[in-house]
Formats: sequence, C-alpha cells, structure tokens
Amino acid sequence: MADLIRKARPKRKARYVCMEGADKLPNGFYGTSVKLNWVMDPNRGMMLAHKMNGEMLRPDHGKPLRAVIPGQIGGRSVKWLKKLIVTSEPSDNWYHIYDNRVLPTMVSPEESANNPKWWTDDRYAIYDLSTNSAAVYPAHEEQLSLVGGPASYVAKGYAYGGGGRRVTRVELSLDKGKSWRLATIQYPEDKYRDAEQHLYGGRLDMSWRESCFCWCFWSLNVPVADLASSKDLLVRAMDESMNIQPRDMYWNVLGMMNNPWFRVTISREGDFLRFEHPTQPALMPGGWMERVKKAGGNLANGYWGEKLGGEDGEETVPEAAKEVPMKKAGLSRSITIDELRKHDNENDPWFVINNEVYSGTSFMKDHPGGAQSIISAAGLDTTDEFMAIHSETAKSMMPGYHIGTLDAVAQKTLSEPEMHTVSSSGEPEPTFLRSRTWTTAQLHSKQIISSDTRIFRFRLAHEGQTVGLPIGQHLMIRLRDPVSREAIIRSYTPISDPQQTGYLDVLVKVYFDTTAAKGGRMSQALDALPIGHGVDFKGPIGKFEYLGHGLCTISGTERRVRKFVMICAGSGVTPIFQVFRAVMKDSSDPTTCTVLNGNRLVEDILCKEDLDALARGNEGRARVLYTLTKAADDWQGLRGRIDGKLVEKHCPRDEESLVLICGPEALEKTIHIALRQQGWEDDQLLFF
Repeated sequence: MADLIRKARPKRKARYVCMEGADKLPNGFYGTSVKLNWVMDPNRGMMLAHKMNGEMLRPDHGKPLRAVIPGQIGGRSVKWLKKLIVTSEPSDNWYHIYDNRVLPTMVSPEESANNPKWWTDDRYAIYDLSTNSAAVYPAHEEQLSLVGGPASYVAKGYAYGGGGRRVTRVELSLDKGKSWRLATIQYPEDKYRDAEQHLYGGRLDMSWRESCFCWCFWSLNVPVADLASSKDLLVRAMDESMNIQPRDMYWNVLGMMNNPWFRVTISREGDFLRFEHPTQPALMPGGWMERVKKAGGNLANGYWGEKLGGEDGEETVPEAAKEVPMKKAGLSRSITIDELRKHDNENDPWFVINNEVYSGTSFMKDHPGGAQSIISAAGLDTTDEFMAIHSETAKSMMPGYHIGTLDAVAQKTLSEPEMHTVSSSGEPEPTFLRSRTWTTAQLHSKQIISSDTRIFRFRLAHEGQTVGLPIGQHLMIRLRDPVSREAIIRSYTPISDPQQTGYLDVLVKVYFDTTAAKGGRMSQALDALPIGHGVDFKGPIGKFEYLGHGLCTISGTERRVRKFVMICAGSGVTPIFQVFRAVMKDSSDPTTCTVLNGNRLVEDILCKEDLDALARGNEGRARVLYTLTKAADDWQGLRGRIDGKLVEKHCPRDEESLVLICGPEALEKTIHIALRQQGWEDDQLLFF
C-alpha cells in the first residue's frame, strides 16, 4: 500500500488513509481508515493484495483487490476495495464510526444511543489487536481417564499479540491465579525469516523484519494428579511491551476486545476428568459461560460467575417443561433387584426408566425397532436411551406397561457402572459393540464431504477388533449435551465394511441451526467434537438382518426374497448402501437390487461413487437410479421426487420382492400410501 500512496505524494496535512469496499450494506458501502504513518511503515506490512498463495483472489477473499492490515482487527482489512482516499481526519463512513469501538465502561446503551460524541471520538476506535491466548487441549468436552492412563498431560494452545508485537510468555495456573507455570512457546513465523527465497512469484523479505503478526503455539506438560485436584485451568499471555491479559472482562456497549484469562473448567466424573471451554464457536450452544448464565450466575462478578459466600439473591431456575405422566395411577408396588434380574431375558423382559419398572413383553412384536431393542434393555436402566429417542406419544403409552418402582437398594445397585473391557477369558473382545452396555471409541478423524456432510472415523479398542454389526442393523451413538448434560442419543448405520478392523466410519449429514429453526443436536454436537474425544456406542439394534443369498430375518422370522427395491433420500442411503454392498460383493448371490435415490442437487447424493462402483460389472443384478428435484440442465438422470409413479415404472410389484425404505418422514409416508395403492402388502415394506 505504501508504494501506491508514495506515488500519490500526499500533502503535509495528510494523516489517514480511508478505504471503501464494493459491498453495499444497509448504511452504505463498507469503509474504514488507518493512520497514514502506519501505512508508510514497512514494519507494519500493510498491503494491497490481488493474489493469495500464487492464485488470484477468490470472491470470498475480496477479489479482485483487497487490503491486508496485519496485527489489527479484521474490520480494517477491506475487501473488494474500490477507493483509497488520503485525508486529514479519520473516515466518516458509518461502519467506521458505529462499529469496532470500545466505549468507556460507564457508557450505558442508552447514553451511547443518545449522545453521538462517544462514537465520533477516534480514541475509542479499535485498531491493534489485544494480547490474547486460548487453550486448544484440553478440548471442550474432552475426557481424560484417571485409570491406566499416562501420568502427565500436554496442554496446548495458541497466543497472539497486536500491532506486530511478539508474545514473550504464556503462563498457566491451576489454583485460580495464585501461582503460575511457564509454558514453552514455538514461533512458526520465525521459520520464514530464515528462508530468503522466491515464493509464488515474489521474494520473501521477512529476515530483517522484527514484527510478529501470526499465532504462536504454546505447550506445557502438566501432571494429571494436578489436573485432578484442580477446578479449572487458566491461561494468560504477555507481549514484548508487557501487555498482559487481565483477569476480568472489561464491560462495554459492543462487548468487543475482551481478552481476560482463558479458563477451562475441570470436573471429575467417576474415573474421568471432563473439561469445558467458556463457549463454542459461532452460535453453537455450549460452554461453562452459558451454563453459568442459565443458572443465574453473574459472569462479571470477578469469579467467573461462581456464587460467593454471603452473596444475596437466589439463583434463577428456568421453568421446567410439563412432563408426560409415565406411571400408572395408584400403583405402589415395590420391586427388588432380585425380581428385576429374573426378567433380564427374552421370555418376559422388564426394563427401568427413571427408577420405574416396565414390562416389554406385550410390545415386543410391534416395537418399531424390533424385539431385540427390548430384549437388549431387559433388566437394565434405559433412562438415557428412552428419554433421548422416544416421542411424547411413546411416553404417554408407558402407564399401560408400568408394573412398579425400584426399591432403594435396587436403585443403588443399578446406578453402579458396569465395566466391560475384556472377554471372560481375559482376552481383548473380538467385537466392539455390546447390546446391553455402552462402549467407547475415540474420534480418529473427520473427513469433510460437503458443506454439511462428514465422515467420522472412530478408533476401536484394538487393531484387530471388528464392530460386530450385522448387515441391515444400526447402532446407537451417545453424547452429552454440552450445556444441560442431557444424553443425546441417535441411531446410525455405519458405512464401513462390517469386516473392517480397528476403525468404524459413520456418514453424518449435519443439520445446522438457522434463523428459522434449530438444527440437529446430535449432528452439530458430532461436528463440534475435537479429534481424540470419546464417543459412546451401543448395539446392534433393528428388526431386519440380511444373511445372504436372499435370506433375511425380520423381527426374528426368516424370509426369502428374490429382489430388493431400495428407496432412499439424503443420508437415508446408509442402511441401503450397507445391504446393497453385501449383495454386490458376493458374486454368487443371485438377489437383484434396484436403488431409487432421491436428492435436490447432484452434490447432495451421498455414497454415489461407491454405489456406482458396486453396480459396475453387476449390470444383471443391480440398477442404481438417481432423481433430482433441482437438477442442472446437463443432468442425464431422472428428474422430480420419488413417488408412486416412479416406483411403479422402474420397480413393478413382485411377490418375491422386499422394499427397503429410508429417508425423511414425508418421503416414507408418501411411498407407503402409494405402494399400498399399487397392491404391495405391508409385510413387503420395511422402513429403516
């Protein structure tokens, strides 16, 4: 930028460089300014950029030209730059004046609205970043085992300074700031100073510059015993000007530039430590600050919202939602643990929800998840699973199955965790899943398939372990809500081969929150998980299992089929894909399959490459048809929604066929009605 300004030969009274972008907003084009002497200072490194990493800027990065103002807030780096104006005063652009300001703490919202002088005083404008730091590990919701694990833990994070000032120290405290430990710092930026070379058509000229604009990375080895005896981990940084992060927040009208000590809370849960960050990225729920606010705590009280001794006032408690009664009125039968244990089998299964006992015998045949779902719960506390998955309608049915209440001894016995890590012979378990207990796997990697689709890979207990999931069945995944600590449980069908060892792959479509509606709790929670975090699994569940060569079982009854009609949409392809792959990979299996896969756009089609690859070379046994509701002009496949006409055209009714259906509720209802009208019987239709 200095090269250009120098050619313009600014007048003596010039003090500011104003910038205006092409993005028109409600109050005009976006614009701001920086001081002229900063622009002319080569140590400040202020640039006009038209390329990034050797390529032309992309539109979202400001194509064709943008300003880059390192060491300052992002609002000064104007994108889609149209104008540079050299002036004697700061920019009079609305967004320069009424945004990116830290007004004095005593200025109330009302005062700031009634008195414009606060906004036009350039002393309150934000330019250089504040010195700041954060912990990355321990990650939010990370769990650390206290049994059989290492004796020390490496805490890690990042820090940065403003205006090109180097961070010179990062310190950690485990006693609320009474004492501090010095972390090790690495400066990746310095590696470029040692590399005077040509890069992307230009010459790297950092060797003589002393400014530091990038993150540095800190780490510290902390004894696990010290973490276990602490309630929180605090992090603070200091730069070369001795600017240090303050303990407390600085309240201001816009809430900007707060850089207090970064705090990670530590809670002990049995043999694990659980860590919680202050908040979550973007607008995702979670974090100890949100929890404190919901409990009525004062985050600005100097003690992170913790209630102090002698502090007046009661904590505010949100009004509880009205509960659907699940107990039989007037029933007062007390049930012992011995009675419950006598019904932990398939003959007369009893299960427990919120210490109330229910009999599942009369509902085994009609249960949507199959009899196995009830049998697997026999004799166990299934509160988390039931409350997380079942609707209010299902809850309202429960008084009809209620038979009594656990006595105090039974409640205590059932609350004790059941550990299951090795087989009765002492050897590691060959299969991962357990139908009656939760097992934990670590998130190993996350592959981004599209803007809203991920493949999560989980590491099993050992390299030789298989997941233990029959073809056509599902598993349950359990996470804890980061705010309420409620269990979030959902059923998924993995896309990894059942014979794969050591790892488990789950394809998930993430339903993000929008201004119109809340998104998916489980999918967003999974997407926010850090690598290495533990996730609970249970299974198998489901009433369908494919045994091969046209033989399958439905609710325990064997059945022969000659042809599968597979109807799916979106992420509903996963159980379809599992069965389709099993048939196609066995060249001796004579069963034929027709897949009707419906989506909006071609990029919404999941597992397409895998489906096409399986069908290739199996033309006599397989047909895979895709239909799109918003197809591009060059789309060669089918168009429109999956409906009865489409099914009738490509999959006429056959007595020896079985229709497998998985997709949104609207699709399943539409197809059910259409197929029944075409003469298909209910026992020929299977809804995953």
